[in-house]
Amino acid sequence: MAQAPELPKTLDPYPVVANIDFAEGPIFDEDGYLYFVNYGQRGKLGRLAPRGLVESWIDTGGVVNGLKYDGNRGLICADHGAKRVTRIDMDRKLIEVLTDEFDGSPYNGPNDVCMDLKGNVYFTDPGIDTEPVPGAIYRIDMPTPDKAGEVRLLADGLEYPNGLAVHPDQKRLFVCMSRTNSVVSYDIDDAGAVSNEQTVFQFPNATVDGCQFDEHGRLWVARWLNGTIDVLDVESGELVRSYPMRGDRVTNMCWWEDSVYVTVAGSHSIERLDAGVRGAQITPPQR
Repeated sequence: MAQAPELPKTLDPYPVVANIDFAEGPIFDEDGYLYFVNYGQRGKLGRLAPRGLVESWIDTGGVVNGLKYDGNRGLICADHGAKRVTRIDMDRKLIEVLTDEFDGSPYNGPNDVCMDLKGNVYFTDPGIDTEPVPGAIYRIDMPTPDKAGEVRLLADGLEYPNGLAVHPDQKRLFVCMSRTNSVVSYDIDDAGAVSNEQTVFQFPNATVDGCQFDEHGRLWVARWLNGTIDVLDVESGELVRSYPMRGDRVTNMCWWEDSVYVTVAGSHSIERLDAGVRGAQITPPQR
């Protein structure tokens, strides 16, 4: 990968959406509609149209935390409240449960979700934030016409795994561990198993939440109580930039063109950073 251009030293957050009960899980579809969770009240997804109209779009029947667009008119949802992972057919507004248990046991509450470019779904099930209950990472294999997607346990016994992202090279999975304020990486083999857990960066204070890669392979990390978006060079393990937002409890982000849209629970809002860099491709090609 070519050397990444230098990022701006400072960026001013621009308010985009207000009145979000708990701001999290932003994602765009290919038409420029921005979807996000808990608009007005917990459990309802909001949608911001390209021309600026904001609406309460759907009641999920749970409390969704993480969202990703699957490239095939579907939203993949980590539904923490209902303890399940779902897919919303965006055109018909139908909700399909992809998984709500593993080996006969319910999840603690899926927190965040990402996809690789083959269409496999990865999600975290952190445990319980007020108790030392270990968390886990799972994968839902891309379904085929004659077979539902198999759910696999990738790693368990983890210290509150939270946000996660597949590296642009599609060979590594990066996970934010909130209880240890760290980002770790795993190698992904051809069969989809993970191994070789390594600590990429250890933050000196609390804590980490969602994460996304930019087009140059830098990892942007939402720093929950630190009130910032921090950018990591995952190859050198160095902190590149730290951008303060307008409130604390910075939860997650997504890209549209060369701007980063950040959910900030402390200000009940989505704020835009005009970073001058695009996000990595995270949406699988249409099938």
